[in-house]
Order: sequence, then structure tokens, then C-alpha cells
Amino acid sequence: MPGALCGGISTGTDKIRSGYGNGDCLYFDFEHLVFAVADGSERFPWASRDLLNRLSESLAQSGVPDTVLGWRDLINKEIYSEQKYQHKTTFSCVAIIPEGEGICLIISHGGDSAVTVMNSVTGSICQQTGRDMNFAGRSKDIVDVKEYRTADRDIRVLLSTDGFDDVWRFCLRQSLLGGARDVFERYPVGSICEMISSILQQNIGRFEYDDIGFIVIDPYRTERINGTMVIMGGTRPYEEQQYQLEYASGLNDQWVTEGKWDEHDEVFTRAGIRAIANKLES
Repeated sequence: MPGALCGGISTGTDKIRSGYGNGDCLYFDFEHLVFAVADGSERFPWASRDLLNRLSESLAQSGVPDTVLGWRDLINKEIYSEQKYQHKTTFSCVAIIPEGEGICLIISHGGDSAVTVMNSVTGSICQQTGRDMNFAGRSKDIVDVKEYRTADRDIRVLLSTDGFDDVWRFCLRQSLLGGARDVFERYPVGSICEMISSILQQNIGRFEYDDIGFIVIDPYRTERINGTMVIMGGTRPYEEQQYQLEYASGLNDQWVTEGKWDEHDEVFTRAGIRAIANKLES
């Protein structure tokens, strides 16, 4: 979403060498203004997609809670409780609720992925989740659910898996970026994904990184779009191998406008993407 939001996934270096799936999964729910990341294990990388699919189904059926207690109840009863023990995955989620001139962010978090709220002008961190052991699948309850209210229009929200830290540290060590403030000064929010992808391409073989999954949001400019949802990632090994064969070369790279998503459903599916536009899920 130009000027407002972007998100992307890159498969980890060792995951490609070893033929693993990509356990990182991203969820963009533009109808409900809910965004989430999950990071499944090497053994069951699709566990993250299962979790976020269940979140999507719950929101479609019940709507979006507008309180911390409502979100904790939904997650514990409908999301965490249904996750199999062996299907361990992180879960970090942000719901954006407009409130007059300001906004309320309801942040739900379990595991070692992260939600970071920062000021794009100063680069200072306003709110950040910590690492904990409340992974979906291993814990029946999520503990870290909080709300963050602000009227600061300079804030940006970053949802990221632990692989994002690998590329961020490399960029800082090599002086490719000067910190969060430098990034937001140089790149519009909607182009940060392209920037990260370019850095990875230009530095192939120079450093090791885990699966990288992230979403960057300007919560004041992100628009509500009814019936529009995207889930990407959480791929099994054979799906990831198919992607490397068919897509990694870039020969299939193309921009698909929202109005043509249905026409490219098979192409999206082979790339590990599920996209629904302008219609409610059945």
C-alpha cells in the first residue's frame, strides 16, 4: 500500500541449502486492520500458516475485538487452544483501531518474534514486545496482550521474525543503513520491502540469515479495504523447492493489481501466497 504499508519474506540461507520450508508467515487483513507475523519450526514450517488461517477465520466469523480482554479471550479460545503441541510457532499481532485524532494499537505477542512501535523522525522506540516462551502449540494461553494509545502521527509499527534481526545487524555493521531514523528518511514506508530485498540480492554469500519476515506500517495512512486479505509464507519443503525452481530467477516477476488477483490465483499459490480481494471469505 503506497506510502502506508509493505511486507515481505525471504527464505534463510541454510534453509535453501538444506531444502527446508519457510516457517515465516505474514497476515494482512485490510478489512479488519489486523496484521500479524508467525514463525514456525523447521520441522513443521506450515504451523505458522495454520495459526494465521485460523485467526483469519475467527475474525471473519466473529469480527474484531476492541479491548485487550476481548483479544486475549479470542486468542486463547480460538487460536492458541487449537494449535497442536508439535506445531510450535511464534505469534505477534497488531490491531489498529482509529480513535478520533489518534489511534489505539492492540498488540498480542507470544514467542521470539517482535512488535516494535517507533518514532520515524527520531528513531526512538516507543513500545516493544519482549521475548517469552508463550509459543502457540506449547502454551495454551497468551500472556502479553496490551494496548498502546497515541496521537503521534510519526509513529511506525514493525512486526518482525527473528531473521529480520540478522539482516538488520549486517546492515549496521556494514554501514549500509544508519539506523531506523535513516531508513525512514531515505525510503517511503511502501518501498522498505524492496530495499531489504535489494540488500539481500547484492550481498549474496556475505552473511548467513534465518527466514526473514516483516511488515512495516504507517497506522495513520493504512486504509480499510473490505474483503481484502493476504497470507504469505508458512511453506512446506516441496513448496519452497518449487518456488526456488520457478520464481527465484526473477523470470516470473510482475506486478499484479488488486483487481486481477483472482486471475493469478494459481501463480500466487505456487509462490506461497493466498490473496483475497473485494469478497468475504466463505
